[in-house]
Amino acid sequence: MKVYDPQNIRNIGLFGHAGSGKTTLCESILYQIGFINRRGAVEDRNTVSDYNEFEHERGCSVFSTPLTFEFNDTKINLIDTPGYDDYIGEVVATMRVIDTAIINISASNGIEVGSENAFHYSEKEKKPVVFNINKIDLDKIEYDKVVEELKDRFGHTVTPIQFPVKTGSGCDSIIDLMSMSLYKFQSDSTKFEKLPVPDNEKNKIEELRNSLIEIIAESDDDLMNKYFEAGSLSDEEINRGFKKALINRQIFPVICTSAKLNVGITSLLDCITNLFPSPLDMPPEVSIEGTEIPCDVNGKVCLFVYKMVSEAHLGDMTYFRVYSGKLTPSMDLINENKSSSERIGQLFIITGKKREDISQINAGDLGATVKLKNTNINNTLHEKGFNVTLRQIEYPKPKIRTAVVPKNKGEEEKVGTGLHSLNLEDPSFKVEHSQELRQIILYAQGELHLASAKWRLEHRYKVEAEFVTPRVPYRETIQKQVKGSYRHKKQSGGAGQFAEVHMMIEPWYEGIPDPSGLTVRGKELIDLEWGGKLEYVNCIVGGVIDQRFMPAILKGVMEKMTIGPLTGSYVRDIRVVVFDGKMHPVDSNEAAFKTAGMMVFKECFTQAAPKILEPIYTVEIKVPEEFVGDVMSDLPSRRGVILGIESEGRYQIIKARMPLAELDKYATGLRSMTQAKATYNAEFLEYQTVPPNIQQELIEAYKQQQLEEEE
Repeated sequence: MKVYDPQNIRNIGLFGHAGSGKTTLCESILYQIGFINRRGAVEDRNTVSDYNEFEHERGCSVFSTPLTFEFNDTKINLIDTPGYDDYIGEVVATMRVIDTAIINISASNGIEVGSENAFHYSEKEKKPVVFNINKIDLDKIEYDKVVEELKDRFGHTVTPIQFPVKTGSGCDSIIDLMSMSLYKFQSDSTKFEKLPVPDNEKNKIEELRNSLIEIIAESDDDLMNKYFEAGSLSDEEINRGFKKALINRQIFPVICTSAKLNVGITSLLDCITNLFPSPLDMPPEVSIEGTEIPCDVNGKVCLFVYKMVSEAHLGDMTYFRVYSGKLTPSMDLINENKSSSERIGQLFIITGKKREDISQINAGDLGATVKLKNTNINNTLHEKGFNVTLRQIEYPKPKIRTAVVPKNKGEEEKVGTGLHSLNLEDPSFKVEHSQELRQIILYAQGELHLASAKWRLEHRYKVEAEFVTPRVPYRETIQKQVKGSYRHKKQSGGAGQFAEVHMMIEPWYEGIPDPSGLTVRGKELIDLEWGGKLEYVNCIVGGVIDQRFMPAILKGVMEKMTIGPLTGSYVRDIRVVVFDGKMHPVDSNEAAFKTAGMMVFKECFTQAAPKILEPIYTVEIKVPEEFVGDVMSDLPSRRGVILGIESEGRYQIIKARMPLAELDKYATGLRSMTQAKATYNAEFLEYQTVPPNIQQELIEAYKQQQLEEEE
């Protein structure tokens, strides 16, 4: 493939819900242009974009896949993305580097979660959006009704620029309002005719075209004045105004296809080449330092890494977009994020699993390279002296977690290395080596996302691990005031140890008054790393404990607070008052007072009506109307508390509160209840007391765990 300049490049992302026909559409495009001579099918596991073995097992797209091809002297970089919410990381990374988003809508299902997600991220990235209503060959669909649904949800600037003459099994013709042409296709063939629009459709065409021209005119003052004066616009003014309105998100055009029958593929490609913006048309990239980076082939080289893949037949591939300059092999660049140098090796353009060498990649283009030694996703590479950092991809917060345990003892390091590699390749995973829970925790976007992690660990990184239920980061505190004392005395020849500490502990709360009947000599309010407070109060009078031993007592208390007696969890929100004690002129030392402080705190804690607190999350569940009843009736069984419900198009947003212990299992249940058509987000809210029956279960489980560990 030849090297293209920016004006002849189109960077397109294909988005939409699972099952909307994205992968089939890609097959039809590649078939239409002659890249393949026979269309594959998802069920036959032979499509160009779904080539990964795990995708074959799942029967759906899991990874974003670049497809690079030429059409009418234009280079088109089309990235096919997954539709399930679990793989949203692939969607946001793609949205970061493309210039136009095509959101695929199933003509039979209308707007679904995947469509909503794609539009949401297009808003964040300020990218132009074109809606493609696919599957117009299905019987009993209402094309105009789907268009109205899009208008209701996304605004009146959603407007058709194409419509099918007929839907259902006999559909073969599409009318294009921009070119005022009728595209007539031969079913399952690359052949088509471009004809004048038929007389019997002229009323509908005139109505829709006038509406289209009005929206274009509204987006530009000069065009609006011209439209009022002349009552119309020229074709050149319409095309120019359309592209400007598209870039500024002032129009959301609607096109249509039947990917299965190869209907509408050529008209789609014509739209891409004639109407979609090139990298030169788009606003220049701005670095986080505020530097504008024009899409200039003669400028300094600057590129951004948006994807990494490690596969047996491809090697370690790094995918990037060049924002400025001309990138060539053997070029030395600076990684701004790592302050290190990288030498660029071979350059490739990618179509599925096929890669093709290329001598140069210009500004505005997408490409890939291999064997970069110290570059990851979200890194900026640039020529020496051109110090800029490009804005990073913002991945959504994980929704689900699991504990990862090696199948074989002694392979903890191997598992950790595999998880680290997984996170580098897909930053929508998060990995935590939790000292508190004494587990390796893997955070993901959902059950399907976890399944892909397990598959990649086993097949790509050769790591055998089990995913088990993660422990919950409970907290422990007390409900009443207790006083106690402890004498630590140890004599074993030579200098001994002696310390006696009298302590009062009580629940801490904001605005708590000083302890009554005691003289406060000093106090310290400590923000605990794990949340909550510890107030340490010195009420020693008469020098019965030397001031130099007070930090040692606090150290003993803090050490015990990291392993609560009920469940081994962190302790929080307690006031500790040291009010009396004894010491020995020879045998008292810091170690003795640390031990005495730890033991008296432990004894007091167990007598102070201890209780367990659990993390509570606020949850927002986005669910189609037909499943609202099922979801709401299920929440109480998960100890969820419904806070309210709001409407958003054909979706309902249910707001609730739910304990983390129940939330860990919610993704699977919600998916089952709603046929994978709902999604949710969760944010930590607070700690609350667990119910008495659950507290007893947790205490018993902890005792059993300790017995097993002793064995």
